[in-house]
Amino acid sequence: MQTHFQKTRRALAASPAIALVAGAIALVVLQPVPAEAQGFGVRAGAVSGENGTIAGSRSVMSNGQGGGAVRRNFAVGDGQGNGTAWSGICAANINAAGCSGRAATWSADGSFSGVAGTEIAGENGFFSGNRTLDRDPDGSWSGSSAVEASGQNGSYNGSASFNDGTYSRGAVYSGADGQSATVEGTYEIGSGGSRIVTCIDASGAMVECP
Repeated sequence: MQTHFQKTRRALAASPAIALVAGAIALVVLQPVPAEAQGFGVRAGAVSGENGTIAGSRSVMSNGQGGGAVRRNFAVGDGQGNGTAWSGICAANINAAGCSGRAATWSADGSFSGVAGTEIAGENGFFSGNRTLDRDPDGSWSGSSAVEASGQNGSYNGSASFNDGTYSRGAVYSGADGQSATVEGTYEIGSGGSRIVTCIDASGAMVECP
């Protein structure tokens, strides 16, 4: 468990969306809600004027059995078509803890940038997922994603990206007995794509993929 939680904290610092709610994981995991405390609380507010709008909310929950969750949301707009928003939640119980967050900014020129991430660590394994999405003022989209997971049966690492109609993906699965499978693929709109899968058995020999 200690290894998983250390890994989670390193990932939190690397993910902008998760970093927005890193304070909440400290509250929920490092300072657990007392088991005898049980309840739910919400605070919300908004201000609107000539210069834009600000809105936010937060909620805290405890199940009275050593688990709890914290959620926060925030949005700002300047009234001129520009703004930013983010939301995040962290939750924990006796056996696992995790955070999920997302953030986005947009501008009056039509550009957009978003990021999202999820981190979960528990006695059965670890999961980390991050993704981005961007739009230029000219309407071009690009983005990326990455997933890492590990457990008793092995591990998985995968990533993908797209830009101006070109998509690429790579993934590696490693089994608990030493076997592995690697996937590499590309695709381009109007031209098609390709995909290569390589499988290795537990002895290190290349074999036909199932």
